[in-house]
Amino acid sequence: MYVITREGVQALIRKLQDPIEAGHCRGELEKMLEIKEVLSWRADAGPCCAARVMSPGLYGEAQLLQAALDAFDKGGYEEAASLVDEFSHEAERNGSFRIW
Repeated sequence: MYVITREGVQALIRKLQDPIEAGHCRGELEKMLEIKEVLSWRADAGPCCAARVMSPGLYGEAQLLQAALDAFDKGGYEEAASLVDEFSHEAERNGSFRIW
């Protein structure tokens, strides 16, 4: 099971900034994106108000991860690292690290 943690995201950023490690990060980016997309979908479909309030934040986090994956696929590892860092700040604001 993959869990998105603050420490794991920081480690991913460091790997993306390392030219030797960067090329091996695609799977991790994909897994994080998959988790956020599923959580966003569940929040949209959820019956309670709290889930719907979280939905826009989760969607925004997924968009940042998708942009990071797109940058990664184009060889823009530094850009991908920057977008993952932005994702980290967004997740912190949304309280996502406390949830998962």
